[in-house]
Amino acid sequence: MNPWEEISLSDYENHMSLSYVNQLQAMNKMMKFQFEAYPVTSAIVFGVAGGNGLEHVNLKKYSKIYGIDINNAYLDNVKKRYSFMEDILECKRIDL
Repeated sequence: MNPWEEISLSDYENHMSLSYVNQLQAMNKMMKFQFEAYPVTSAIVFGVAGGNGLEHVNLKKYSKIYGIDINNAYLDNVKKRYSFMEDILECKRIDL
């Protein structure tokens, strides 16, 4: 079993958002830029975890977003959090 399959989403997000870690905030800014910067209609987010910037997806611009993660619980949570994107969001469990 991969260790990422054993880490709860709340533990992951709480750790990543700590002020001295600041990775959740940094990733959010990077994903916002990525979703806005390029003239594309589809995108893929590797390590989507709990969303990692999906709130920045322009639903009028994108026809397909793939969310990839090894942790099925993370993917289930993403589907719930972003249920309004169900027509374009496809989550896949893949161990890269």
